[in-house]
Amino acid sequence: MPSPPRTSHSQKEVVPMRMAIVLALLSVALLPFPALRAETVVVPAEQARLGGPGAALPGGGWNLWSNGVVGEWFEAERDGEIEVVVVAAGTPCLGSWPQSQVWVRTLDGQEPVGPPLSIASRDFRDFAAKARVKKGWFAVLVDFTNDAQAGGEDRNLFLKEIRVTGARRLDRIPSVREACAEGIRRHRMGTLSVRTEPNAPVKVTMLRHEFPFGTAIAHQVWNAPAPVKERYLEILKANFNHAVHENALKWYHTQRHGGEPDYTDAERVLAWCDENGISMRGHCVYWGVEKFVQPWLKSLDDAALRAALEKRGKEVTSRFKGRIAEYDLNNEMIHGDYYAKRLGPGITKEMFLWAKSGDPAARLYVNDYNILSGTDGPRYETHIRELLDRGVPVGGIGCQGHFGGRVDGWHVRATLDRLARFKLPIKITEYDAKGDEASKAESLDTLYRVAFSHPAVEGILMWGFWEGAHWIPQAALWKRDFTPTPAAETYRKLVFQEWWTSFDGRADAAGRCDVPAFFGRHAVESGGKRVEVDLTRKAGQAIVAMAGG
Repeated sequence: MPSPPRTSHSQKEVVPMRMAIVLALLSVALLPFPALRAETVVVPAEQARLGGPGAALPGGGWNLWSNGVVGEWFEAERDGEIEVVVVAAGTPCLGSWPQSQVWVRTLDGQEPVGPPLSIASRDFRDFAAKARVKKGWFAVLVDFTNDAQAGGEDRNLFLKEIRVTGARRLDRIPSVREACAEGIRRHRMGTLSVRTEPNAPVKVTMLRHEFPFGTAIAHQVWNAPAPVKERYLEILKANFNHAVHENALKWYHTQRHGGEPDYTDAERVLAWCDENGISMRGHCVYWGVEKFVQPWLKSLDDAALRAALEKRGKEVTSRFKGRIAEYDLNNEMIHGDYYAKRLGPGITKEMFLWAKSGDPAARLYVNDYNILSGTDGPRYETHIRELLDRGVPVGGIGCQGHFGGRVDGWHVRATLDRLARFKLPIKITEYDAKGDEASKAESLDTLYRVAFSHPAVEGILMWGFWEGAHWIPQAALWKRDFTPTPAAETYRKLVFQEWWTSFDGRADAAGRCDVPAFFGRHAVESGGKRVEVDLTRKAGQAIVAMAGG
């Protein structure tokens, strides 16, 4: 888009000054967005620094042979509009051509550039669209969304190049840490506006995070020797404000052999959390992966199995109504669903509705693995979309986060961006990571920064913290003797130092002191008075009137 016309010195001598100003203002008003630099950057697809699965084409370009993205980093000198041209071709399968979506990724997430594209040509063609960007860095991503192979046909997307007008190619790829720091400032901090005496000292001390930092709780610790139980609960209370039953609420634990269910362990854990101000989520109402379905359930005929599912769904949510606000409804559905296999896909919606009838306010999550740590993200997206299209009341998206090695922060970020399109809350529900002590600490630092900085994420839970009661002892943050590992120290530095408000200063001459603060509860002291105040993400600001303010 051309830049707004400018009035030259010679024109000023001919056109009266008032008319020149009017014309200039009108020309700017007619532009939908400010025009950015006119240069066009051409990025050969095989040289793109955000490379997806596939291989370089012999004549130049990239064969994106399975679902994934190819993209590049750019920088805009100011807010404005860019034009993106994707030069692409494809091969069909079963009569359908490759589908693609172009995205712009910024600190605020991903936004589509134009409508989805149907690459219905074996020859390279230009596909153009425009997007609004803010000053600073961003990435342009070309997303292949419908890979398929059948009947000897292979649906592939071929990219020749990406052309961007209105921005320059970024010389240095931003680090995950850089991106996260800005995201945290934008999405996890607000302002405490203190009103007090002129020039009075002001002290602000954080007491508790609003953001849920949680862990799975091992119910068997209640049967451990007293010193072990006491130390376990002491660390739990000191480090977490949110929790989930690891096994105590699972159906195979509460009703292993049929008969009446026993919720003793689940109630014991929940009671302790209630007493100590720790909110809980429920895991899980059902778990349809066949090896985890009790033999007595498998022995039922279809009518009896359906009745058992209905009883379970209504019973769990009604029993814990008002005490547990959210549940993983049917765990790991993309990796197996015995109930749908037996009773048909329609049973899934019924299971959600039965749980909702027990507690209409309960938020029901899907929950699965290999999403952040592997390549099942596209399959998960398809699964969620299909559920929503069928009217299943999915209320949230759970990503487990079991990592066998180091965490790829950009992969996690991109996956969260894609899942955020559903406009549902996302939780990291079961984090842990294997590796040596240094890599475990690095992995935790990366995962927590990326998740905490992402606007769609509403909580992070690790899947246990103590080596003596952990499904992967090597991944625990506290050793068997309760000494902290480097990963535990990293966790505490993030949650209770770097992301913890601590302010000691003075009000200005008007008695005002605006303190940037993380969302949560704070103690504010000034003018001989101390008050506690909640700064919420929803409000963004809290005004604190002290003595004389």
